[in-house]
Amino acid sequence: MKETKSVYRRGADYGVPMGVYMSVMSVSSLYNDRVPMLALVVLVMLVGWPVMICRYQRRYKAEESQAEYAALWMAGILMVIYGALITGLVTWAVLQWGRPGFIYEQMQAVVTTYNSMPSLQGSELTHALQQMLDAGQVPSTIEMVMSMFWFVSFAGSVVSAITAVFAGGARHKGF
Repeated sequence: MKETKSVYRRGADYGVPMGVYMSVMSVSSLYNDRVPMLALVVLVMLVGWPVMICRYQRRYKAEESQAEYAALWMAGILMVIYGALITGLVTWAVLQWGRPGFIYEQMQAVVTTYNSMPSLQGSELTHALQQMLDAGQVPSTIEMVMSMFWFVSFAGSVVSAITAVFAGGARHKGF
């Protein structure tokens, strides 16, 4: 008799490779200002992200032949959330110890870029960003990681809804 696992367990199982995948993407994006080739890696991985989600949804469909659209969608959502937890931990560690000044450097780069653009020189946005930098009101590492977690979780939910259709869930129950 074949043992069936709950959608939550499958999401957790698939969340580990998803977490590794997204962690590589995150670390690559954190260092692409120093190694420009990493920007291409991030772009390719970003395009491949829905493909990976769909691949695991298809695997879930093959293992659980009665899986409906909702189960495939839930598996995708959970896989991304569990993966985002892993990615958040890795990203936090890199920002905390590997690149502690990254957020400040990026904000300073934005101000510099905006000041070099004639249409934005002296704009309220540029002035507000400079005031934030001068006052030390740079978002903390954990604030950035939590923002990333919630954004990735939301995006993963939307992408999972779309990829669940391609994974075979739309053929059931008249959907």
